[in-house]
Amino acid sequence: MSADAPRATAIIGATGTAALGVARFLFLALGTAVFLLILLVAWWLYGKLPSIGRGQPAFSWAIEPPGTQGTPLVATHPTRGREEGWQFGGPGTNETFAALVLAEPDEAGRPFTLTTPQFWQFEPLRVLRPRVGGPHYTMTTRWGTFAGRDLIYEELDGRVRTCIVFRNAFETSAFALGGYYCAAGVQTANAASLACLIDRIKLAPAQRESAALAYLGSRAGQPALCQNTTFYPPGTRRVVRDRKGGVVRMAGGSSDTFPLWPR
Repeated sequence: MSADAPRATAIIGATGTAALGVARFLFLALGTAVFLLILLVAWWLYGKLPSIGRGQPAFSWAIEPPGTQGTPLVATHPTRGREEGWQFGGPGTNETFAALVLAEPDEAGRPFTLTTPQFWQFEPLRVLRPRVGGPHYTMTTRWGTFAGRDLIYEELDGRVRTCIVFRNAFETSAFALGGYYCAAGVQTANAASLACLIDRIKLAPAQRESAALAYLGSRAGQPALCQNTTFYPPGTRRVVRDRKGGVVRMAGGSSDTFPLWPR
């Protein structure tokens, strides 16, 4: 028995060393796998991030009052496509607050409909908790017809701003053109005036080829139509407030949606 003791001790020691080596190998392998997984997830997320630049859009847009300066924005997204346009002003000011965006499909060429896309550049507007409802506007322009609705939100000082949200109503799978318009001060946005503003879109000299620009270019020489017809459901443009004076909903359309951003 005494002669077998050193051998048993050696076997146990060798087994322990082997087990420790295997455990160390498995630990390193697991760590490497986790690290590679993190890199893979980071690479996947990076591919989903939009690329936002300050290049010039393929069109210009002049709004009221004259001389109002807009900010150009051109952005591409791997799965949502390309969006370019202009933004003016912002909430919390007495200035005109507006945006106009031309959206085109991604490289996969997923066709657009009258309810898609949901413009992803407008998603930050959701922090204003806007309500969409009220009358239905049909604005006729040189580019085609545009559908519009009232968009109401409350400023931090309690003022209620009534704007118009709009997008193309003509059927095309190649692009979508839409935006929102809030008149300066506490004025209520007017759809007839907005139709005239949409007619002011001017295409820049050809910078690239696309079905959207080809369509718009084919209508750019037509005269401005600058027309609007309005359908008023009963009780529209009346704000319903809570006991503290906050905007709860709009009468006649509290649950309405408009395809500009996901709900």
